[in-house]
Amino acid sequence: MLTHRYRTILGDIPADWDAKPLRSLIAEHFAGDWGDDEGEQAVAVMRSTNFTNDAQLAFSDVATRYFPNDKAEQFGPLRGDLLVERSGGGPDQPVGRIGFIERDIPGSTVSNFVQVLRPDPEKVDASFLGWALFELQRTGIVERVQQQSTQMRNLNWRDYQRLLLPWPEVDEQRRIAAALRLVDDAIQKARAELDATRELKRSLMNSLFAVGMPGRHTDFQETKIGPIPQGWTVRTISSVLADKPDSGTSPLSRPDPPGTPILNVSCVKSGVCSPAEVTYVDVSDDEIERYRTQAGDFFVLGGNGNRDFVATGGLLRQTPDVDTIYSDKLIRLRFNAEEVADRFVPYLWQSWEFLTRLQSKAESGSGLWMMSKRDICRELFACPPPEEQKEIVALLDSTEEQLNTQNKKVGAFMEVKRSLLQNLITGKIRIPEGASCLN
Repeated sequence: MLTHRYRTILGDIPADWDAKPLRSLIAEHFAGDWGDDEGEQAVAVMRSTNFTNDAQLAFSDVATRYFPNDKAEQFGPLRGDLLVERSGGGPDQPVGRIGFIERDIPGSTVSNFVQVLRPDPEKVDASFLGWALFELQRTGIVERVQQQSTQMRNLNWRDYQRLLLPWPEVDEQRRIAAALRLVDDAIQKARAELDATRELKRSLMNSLFAVGMPGRHTDFQETKIGPIPQGWTVRTISSVLADKPDSGTSPLSRPDPPGTPILNVSCVKSGVCSPAEVTYVDVSDDEIERYRTQAGDFFVLGGNGNRDFVATGGLLRQTPDVDTIYSDKLIRLRFNAEEVADRFVPYLWQSWEFLTRLQSKAESGSGLWMMSKRDICRELFACPPPEEQKEIVALLDSTEEQLNTQNKKVGAFMEVKRSLLQNLITGKIRIPEGASCLN
């Protein structure tokens, strides 16, 4: 049984460990500079938007700013540095996120909202220190040393540097960092597999509803919506509905019971309508009867401030356990099982070609993009014979199942990482010298 001597900001640590304030473990630290709109040298500047919540840095949206030639490299991070988000965030987004600099990034620097930490290699392993600081962020401890002004949060740098952190011998630090890196590598591999399957699904969506099952069709016919396989027909959405589309009701809602659950815009995400995010309203029995939801209902966003979201839809896969209605911001469609295979049209709705064609008919007014039931009902689509519809659905179902499995895998690895991080950083789990798993 371990005996503990020190209490750090992250908890008790073993008796053979020490505890050190952050300031004693770094050789140098400095904030960056935002540069100018124009100037002598263009430089890529990393800022708050480049931080993620899992200690990664995203380089897809790096700003370009201008610096004098003699200052262009002044604020550039080096391999082994740690970046700390010093300012930014908001009411629901604390600052203090961490980024590892794992390779040289020539021609880059950081903004004035970012602090560069240069760990002292004689005292601390950079990766170990990074994971310790990440744990401060992950557990919310870092919120104790930040202040909020208007919509921005700022890290109290003086207090942040004083935080007492676990400090084992450097060799043990390296073993801990190596173990966490193994888990992180597994997460990255699982995420890459997940991203590949998502891309496969997008590709299938765009091809299956245009040219049919892979290798099936060689002859095509010209139609109002472009070439489609021979044997397919062009249909309207209204022609495959079991009844008229309907918008819901709009009484004043509240976040918690009592009352009748009501589906809102926030319930529709990524082709699915989730009853887990309902609010509650007081309505009559007649309204419940009219707007009652059931499995197979497909809900379309009739209006949204962002054109990219208007007309997107989500399928309610199961009938809710209690009577649930839907808001007037949603348009309910019920498809005729004799006209189209189960889930065929909901999958069609996620295809880029169909959705963008539908969204092009949206109209703007009062800050909203609106889609009418009439335009939705008139929208055309390429309709395969019933058997091929079922094949398309089966292929996409298989891909969706694979996505769900991979999502669970990523979640499981993340839980392992969370547990290991907490226990390794505080010495509740020790890694012996020469551990084979790290070699």
